[in-house]
Amino acid sequence: MTKIALEVCVDTLAGAKAAQEGGADRVELCSSLSEGGLTPSAGLMQAAARLDIPCVAMIRPRSGLFDFDAGDLPVMLADIAAAKAAGLAGVVLGVQGADERLDTGLLRQLLEA
Repeated sequence: MTKIALEVCVDTLAGAKAAQEGGADRVELCSSLSEGGLTPSAGLMQAAARLDIPCVAMIRPRSGLFDFDAGDLPVMLADIAAAKAAGLAGVVLGVQGADERLDTGLLRQLLEA
């Protein structure tokens, strides 16, 4: 039987600890879950990196659709750098273009970071 991984989205350190204690396989760190999840603070990333399970950060600088553009790129790159510096296991992100398809050009730049 294949094990299904359990990822829990949280926006507090207490939530991340509870997810770990509850048996989660991975934690997705966010802020503003009421907005669908935004990029967490650098402090939350640093604290969560000390947990015993992998933690990843949502890279989403603003609410709304995932229709980011080149103007959002510097912010997103800085957030990815903060996640790396904190020692997180990775990031989760998405970018769509005006046609509601994946913006592969912008995604490529973010993935390279």
